[in-house]
Parts: sequence; C-alpha cells; structure tokens
Amino acid sequence: MPSHKAVIAGIGESDVGVVPDRTSISLCADAVAAALADAGLTLRNVDGLLCAAPLFRPSPRYHMVLAESLGLFTKTLCDSLSMGGASPCAALRLASWAVESGQCQTVVVVAGDTLRSGVDPDGTAAYASMGAHSLDYEFPYGAHIPAFYALLAQRYLHEYGLDDTVFDPVSVAMRRHAVLNPRAQMRTPITLDDVRASTMVSSPLRKLHCSLVSDGAAAYVVTRQGASRDAAREVAMLGLGQAHSTYHMGHLVRGDASHDLVRTVCDVAGRQAFGEAGLSPEDIDVAQIYDSFAITLMVQLEDLGFCGRGEAAGFVADGGIELGGRLPLNTHGGLLSCAHPGVPGGMLHLNEGVRQVRGEAEDRQVEGARTALVTSASAVASNYSVAILAAANR
Repeated sequence: MPSHKAVIAGIGESDVGVVPDRTSISLCADAVAAALADAGLTLRNVDGLLCAAPLFRPSPRYHMVLAESLGLFTKTLCDSLSMGGASPCAALRLASWAVESGQCQTVVVVAGDTLRSGVDPDGTAAYASMGAHSLDYEFPYGAHIPAFYALLAQRYLHEYGLDDTVFDPVSVAMRRHAVLNPRAQMRTPITLDDVRASTMVSSPLRKLHCSLVSDGAAAYVVTRQGASRDAAREVAMLGLGQAHSTYHMGHLVRGDASHDLVRTVCDVAGRQAFGEAGLSPEDIDVAQIYDSFAITLMVQLEDLGFCGRGEAAGFVADGGIELGGRLPLNTHGGLLSCAHPGVPGGMLHLNEGVRQVRGEAEDRQVEGARTALVTSASAVASNYSVAILAAANR
C-alpha cells in the first residue's frame, strides 16, 4: 500500500460573527477558497471532502450537496461527520488516513453554520433545549445545554471548595486575546467586574462565562508533504487522539468509576495524542482548548495534565493561560470571544494552532512556538478529540 506523510497545507475562514444573508454553503465556499489559496492548490487538486452538517437547516446528504456546490464532481472520499464539536480534530485522523493510504491526494475538511443570523430567538432557544439531553428523562425537566454545563461547574466548585469567581479570569483572558484578533466577533475589553455584572444564565454560569452564538465557516487542507506551494509552511500532525463516553449527561452514572463530571475522557484522548507524538504536557508551547463555557476549558486543563486536579483555578488566576503565561490558550479569543458558529468554532481553534506553529499569528504570536495542542469537544464534556501540531519542515 502506498505511504505518503500527510500534512496540513492550508487553512481558511469566512467572515465570522454576525454575517447576515448568507447560507452555510456559501460560507463554506469562502472558507474552502481561502484554505486552498493558502495551500497554493486549486479544486482540481482535491479528491476528498469531509464536512459537518450545519445545525441550522441541515439537509440529507449534506456532504454531496456541498461538494456539487463547490464544484467537486470526482471524489474518492466524500462524507459528513456527526460528532458535533469534536469533529474538527477527529476529521484530521480520517483525512490523514486517506492521504497516507493513497486513497486521496488532497482532502478538504470544512464546516459552516449560520447560528446567529439564520435562527430567530425562539429557534435558538429550541436548539439549546434540544441539544445533548434525553427526550425521555432530561428534557421534561427543562434541561438545556447551559444548565448541563452549570451542573458540571457546580460540581467542580463543590469538589474543590471554590467559589464561582474562579471562572471569571477565563473570560477576561479570552477577551484580551480577541482584542488582538482583527477577525474576532467581540473586541471590546472586559474586566473581572464586567464578568461579575453579566446576567446569570444558569447558576453559577453568567453570560460572559458562555460562548458566543455566531455565523461562520472554517476549512483546512490535508495533503501529501511537499505537495503545497510552500513546504516550509506545512504543518505536521505529531499525535492524534479520541475518546468518547456518553452523549446524555444522565448516563454518566453508568460509566466507569474513573470518569465523572469533572474527570472526563479527555484524559484518554490526551494520553493517546501525547503517546503518539512522544511528548508530554511540558513540551507544549501553546494550546487551543475547546471553551464552550469557562468551566469546559478548566476541566480540560486538568484532564490533559497541564495542572493537577483542582489546580486549574489557580493556574488561570495567575495568568497562566494568557499571552506571556506558562501556557497561552486560545490566542484568537476562543469560543468565548472570537466566535462560536457551532462545529466551525472548533476549526477556528485548529486553524489558530496552525498559525502559531507557522509563526503567523501576528500580534498574538507566542514567541518560539514550535508545538500546539488543540482539542475539540461535543455533547456535555464527554466526547473529545485532540491533536498535537508542529511545523513539518523546520
């Protein structure tokens, strides 16, 4: 069987934030065009497509509809992923397998959605309620996504004897990074007092502890090493990992005793990625960690071994996740301040990781960044994919 080392050769994004009068497919087209231009390739080079169907107005066989809309008519791989927010890093494994086996020469991975402009307030509320919950056992009690993460946050505070102010520095740090990102949705600085004054959504989570609702699309290109216009900008996937527990929070009680609300299977995905890369947490220069809520980021810091159990609060409060800190996180602003258009939100994390190891993150560049860790997550902190990236040709 042929063997070709796979690399990330290009990244691209549409406008993100509030992007009215657009469809998910038109936003995806923008992102794909940008990613191919970044790689110095064209649609003629592409024979594989992986995508995630949008949450707003999905269609049957979305991957086929998207492919024909893009003008991709001859493909040896065309499929949709339905892992939600865990899809971006998980797709890396599938795309790299396709390239390294010789099935494909070049695979484009893309996702787009119009969660901000395409859904009216009632529709947005309906989506929040109809997400990761059981229609039989959880929905009748008013369960919705912020409430589930609030349960996680409440358990974290109880477990380690903390108060709810520990989440505030996460929101402030993400906004500081977004201020440096000209493409971010939210670029007005905030303070700890602003976070405290924001509306309580589901105790203990306030509005500024919660991710944005956005429009946008993002894409990346996986191809054979050396196939892009500039091999010096190609990015290697040193290690990849995945782990999945439950979809519905209520079923966590049926899982293994080593995982619960504040000790998630992200640790399994992380160990896989670190093991494949031959690295440890101390070797990571910058990280892009899925931050659907402030608590999500903090739990993953501990699961991945960047700090001990119950120590994420102190790590964050001491500036550890800020530019110049011990582990700069979400240097583009993350889901909390850059944008969260659904699955594309996690792709924005991945693209930022690529920029960092290329040295192309402009004012938010981490000096000397050679390795980047990226996570993607879905359901209620129970399904994870992890990628460790580095420049392929340095």
